[in-house]
Amino acid sequence: MNEFSKEIIEIEGKEYTLFLNRQGIVALEKFTRQEKAQIENLQKTYSEIEKGEFVEIKDDTNPFEGLEDFSVNVSELQDKIYEKLFWIMLQTTQKISFSEARELYAKAKEEYGSQVIALCDQMLEDANVDKVTVEEKKETKKLAALRPTK
Repeated sequence: MNEFSKEIIEIEGKEYTLFLNRQGIVALEKFTRQEKAQIENLQKTYSEIEKGEFVEIKDDTNPFEGLEDFSVNVSELQDKIYEKLFWIMLQTTQKISFSEARELYAKAKEEYGSQVIALCDQMLEDANVDKVTVEEKKETKKLAALRPTK
């Protein structure tokens, strides 16, 4: 197994290993499609409202018409995504159920607050960093055939 990001977290006096590699990132994409689709729909609706025409207000105008999607709490959707990420990162080494992982995530948030989310973000970033390609240290000659990247 190729390790990309591995951290240890202590929850209620017990240590747990969080592990994330490319397979875990793909699993996260697989299991968070619904939450991401809901967030995208909210963003699309908001964008359409901003770019839309001016609306005339009449006595029978319902100010909430067409805004039913906004009853969804974005922070709750994001929290569900982090719950699933936490489960995936625990699953590799602990083999625990989703409900157990959700409980551990809640306890971790209780103990560490928003640092848990920062750790998850850090691990995602670490797993996505290209650690294989080494930057060249010395000044090198420019390759004429190489097109500039954007």
